[in-house]
Amino acid sequence: MRLAPSILLAASLAASPSRAAGLAVESFELSPGTTAALVEDHRAPIVSLVVELPVGSWSPWGRKTHALEAFEMQRFDPGGSLRAEADRLGAELSTDSDERAVRLTASCLKDDLPGLLALVRKIFANRDLDSRELKRRKTTQGIEWKASEKEPFFVARQAAARLLFAAGDPRRLVVEKPEPVSTDPEHLAATRDAVLRLPGRAVGFAGDLTRAEVERLAAGLLPDADAKAPADLAPVFLPLAPEEQRKDVVVPLPRLTQVYFGYGRDSIPTTDPDYPAFVVADHVLGGHFYSRLYVALRHEGGETYGAGSRSEGDVVIGPYGMGTFTRTANTAVTEAKLREVLRVFHEKGITEEERADAAGYLRGQRAFGRQSPAQVLSRFLTERRLGLPEGFFDRLAERAASLPLDDIDAFIARFYAPERFSMVKVAPEK
Repeated sequence: MRLAPSILLAASLAASPSRAAGLAVESFELSPGTTAALVEDHRAPIVSLVVELPVGSWSPWGRKTHALEAFEMQRFDPGGSLRAEADRLGAELSTDSDERAVRLTASCLKDDLPGLLALVRKIFANRDLDSRELKRRKTTQGIEWKASEKEPFFVARQAAARLLFAAGDPRRLVVEKPEPVSTDPEHLAATRDAVLRLPGRAVGFAGDLTRAEVERLAAGLLPDADAKAPADLAPVFLPLAPEEQRKDVVVPLPRLTQVYFGYGRDSIPTTDPDYPAFVVADHVLGGHFYSRLYVALRHEGGETYGAGSRSEGDVVIGPYGMGTFTRTANTAVTEAKLREVLRVFHEKGITEEERADAAGYLRGQRAFGRQSPAQVLSRFLTERRLGLPEGFFDRLAERAASLPLDDIDAFIARFYAPERFSMVKVAPEK
């Protein structure tokens, strides 16, 4: 039996001393409009491939042309031969998307790489999309939306996004009813062809390869890039709702036995000078099992099984907040404790012990994200996708860990003022 590449890689890394912390990304122009990236690592005969194109769910052009489903569906042919070929190779292959990009990811044994690349070329040329799969996806989309409307965490997230972002802002799309997917194979194939030609593409390889091999094997993997991107490819963000309009809100749902809380505001962008202080503060407030929120709401009072904080922003502002849940009879107590945690955090800041613990976590966590060449490649592509300089996230950890306590407390006093936070509650319908 042939083991999956990810299993073989994990076994190899476990059996030999890890040198992944020293892995580097070599990037170069593969062809006009196409960046290549290579993380060379010969510890195991495994290769990972990522083909990333700059159109995501936030793109007006992408939504208008159905670019995301066109790219995701191209590996589904009526007879299933493309997926069967991946199985014969023992390759892991998927197509997916996010707010900014679509991508094909794959991994295989090095000996199987020529076969995998031949398969990827077939997928990129596939015009016979499975109409049954398209109809199934359309039906599933409707079912999933109806289910999400009954899911308390989704409803709380939806209410929070609507407090911050105006209708028509792409940051609200993730919580609004989606436009029906296209079931027209011919249209989707034409859209996929246009997606593949978008300039600003990236082709990444990680593992047991040299640059010379990459240049030879990747030749012709993609068609020539267009000279210009569509005018409406990039997302357009609207101004945030004024703070005075962000009121506390209660959303009723039938048949609930618990109340769900979201206590939040707009996030700090990754590029903001205050972001390193935010990383430390957020970790102390709600980023681990003994954070302020966990101690107050689980360990001390048993109000909940879970509590934490979450930021959905990156280089653009997104929702940020604290969340928890409790039994209905305990609503008032839990809300009071949640508000008190923020009040004390804002007024008194953190302790030196908390700062030092957060610094140790941030410095130590870097190693977990650099255990394999594929992880290093993924970090590089994320920074590229967000327009950040290479190595940004590694340097961020050190910048945050090096901040003195006074600087972090000064940031907390500015950012965590309770009057800048709104409370969202999803509660049983009366």
